[in-house]
Amino acid sequence: MKKITILFLFFAVMSNVNAQSRQDFDLQQAAVSSTIKHETIRSDIFDKEVLLIQADEKNSVLNLPMNKSIDWHKMKYLVCEVYHPNEHTAMLNLQFFRKGEPQNGHPWLRCYITVLPKLKTQMIFPLSYLDAQELYLPRYPRQLKGVCTGNRLDPEDIESISIDIFPHLSPKYVTKIEIASVYLTDHLPDKYAAPSQKYVDEFGQWTMREWPNKIHNETELKQKILAVEKSVAKAEFPQTWSRYGGLKALKFDATGFFRVHHDGKRWWFVDPEGYAFLSSGICCITPSQSGVYTDMEDLLTWLPDPQGSYGSIYENGHMKRIDYFKANQIRVYGEKWLEKWEETTPKMLKAWRFNTIANWSDQNIQEKGGLPYLRHLHGLPNTSTMLYRDFHDVFSPEFREIARKYASQLIPDKDNPLIIGYFLGNEPHWAFGDNDIAYEMFATTQSSYTKIEFISRLKKKYANVDAFNIAWKLSLRSIDELAMQTFKSYPSEKAEIDFHEFTTAMIEEWVSVQCEETRKADPNHLNLGTRYAFISSETMMKMGRYFDVFSLNAYTAPFPPSTEELSKLSGKPILITEWHFGCSTDGGLPTSGLQTNVSQKERAAAYRVFAENGFARPEIIGFHWFQWADQNILGRGDGENFNIGFLDACSLPYPELTEAARQTHENMYDIARGKKKPYIYKFSPVPSLPDI
Repeated sequence: MKKITILFLFFAVMSNVNAQSRQDFDLQQAAVSSTIKHETIRSDIFDKEVLLIQADEKNSVLNLPMNKSIDWHKMKYLVCEVYHPNEHTAMLNLQFFRKGEPQNGHPWLRCYITVLPKLKTQMIFPLSYLDAQELYLPRYPRQLKGVCTGNRLDPEDIESISIDIFPHLSPKYVTKIEIASVYLTDHLPDKYAAPSQKYVDEFGQWTMREWPNKIHNETELKQKILAVEKSVAKAEFPQTWSRYGGLKALKFDATGFFRVHHDGKRWWFVDPEGYAFLSSGICCITPSQSGVYTDMEDLLTWLPDPQGSYGSIYENGHMKRIDYFKANQIRVYGEKWLEKWEETTPKMLKAWRFNTIANWSDQNIQEKGGLPYLRHLHGLPNTSTMLYRDFHDVFSPEFREIARKYASQLIPDKDNPLIIGYFLGNEPHWAFGDNDIAYEMFATTQSSYTKIEFISRLKKKYANVDAFNIAWKLSLRSIDELAMQTFKSYPSEKAEIDFHEFTTAMIEEWVSVQCEETRKADPNHLNLGTRYAFISSETMMKMGRYFDVFSLNAYTAPFPPSTEELSKLSGKPILITEWHFGCSTDGGLPTSGLQTNVSQKERAAAYRVFAENGFARPEIIGFHWFQWADQNILGRGDGENFNIGFLDACSLPYPELTEAARQTHENMYDIARGKKKPYIYKFSPVPSLPDI
């Protein structure tokens, strides 16, 4: 991937130290390659001189030494003041390099942070996140999603810090950005004054852009929503489909529940009546699409009375949220808006030939919609000690009991034929990256049952402490002393092998215990496994043997990721449980999503190419788009604000996308049986984004 890098020298500029410490990077001393367009300008936005950078497609990696005078113990945040005038959201990649590690472009830890266009923003990184135990940054005013990946880093070991800017691809994605300051501080900065123009209108739309189908008044909104309702009023599945959405022309043994079957050529779901079934679904089918507005009230055009008819659009937990998606339905249907939503939504799905209500969807729409759906188990509770990110103390006695209580959620619905199966969890944080979890246990001296189990196995493997010390290049008096050791690097090659082997055992325990308990609680429905964001090792593939279906969230383009080996090693069919394409240039949101297209037309083509070429593979039995509606422009809880919906903020469908989905789903059974060829399209170039 091509990228641009700005690497800042920590300059020894320290103001008078008082109760609030701050140390600035001197942007005049910043090393910026001459191949990158940059200049110092007077900014009207910041009312001072700033560094103006234009990202390009050249690869410029710069390296400057760290200033040794920084007192990291006094600092809590790294802050970068930025503004960019682009039509699309910018992403800044904050990179930390560790002393003693080769600087070959691979930082020890990085954090991708997205920033809204045309809005002065303080990009804030809490230095506590250097411990690599959390993936997602907390929300700060005007700052969108922040994702941290990499390894635990002691601040004292930081060699240098860099910032990359994305995206960059001429002519539509030439990212310009003003950087007013970069500094370390021991306190959160004060929020900026209100902007001169509101950022969000009364319908939840972006005020900074016009686009086709933008709503300008309530009359227009009502006319368009009522027209959609009328267009789907008589929607039903095709006559060739079963009541569940299976294919009547291909029948196997019926069990009264969904199951999987390999017919000698390919895998299928089999519906309760015995018909071959491919799952076409959408995630997050809910009547709500709230966004965070904590300390951002000054960006909103419309804040109705919380005690009035729009009071239900507010949520006031640890973050304040507002829901324009709900408000727009209230505008049209009044007090009966939810009843109308529950009536119309299943008809929309049938009209577009979706046969599955996928993960994260509203419980009422699952139970009342009459369509097959999936269960997501709520929150596997933590063990008393957590080992690395969200990885449990799996060899503790409490883990089995926690898994048993977790599985008990399935018992009330175990006889429901509409349920295809259940997921054990979603995108576990420990699986982001090829992490050696056993090794990570030894970043601290924390005691755990799992650490005790590891030491017990080492005692069985090595004849005595002398043999162990030789292999691990240590000088312990007993192997038990290992419990109080910490490591910043592997002590020996043999130790690294031992750590990796035990990591495999830990993951197997984590998977197998959950699967055993869920099978006891619900023997009727399919175990769809954990919806992994990444498959980073062969170990994770092989653990699929405990599932009935291997589920994978897949954000690739233009085709699904390779799945043949995954199916072969796990012995299971593959369900793509998340995927999407967005567009940041011709709609109401400036952020495209994890995969992007240059227009809504090409976004629709991407749907067909991805899904149809996937259905042509014998191991893939379903695709679940993420998600039902566009996200709020100010971002959901974690800051995502993507154009990834079948509906926009005003609850209106994207006609290009819905038509593409209908064509794909009407063709999917013929494509799966080799009777039709999958769709192919030549796409316009789009910028690549980091894989987060």
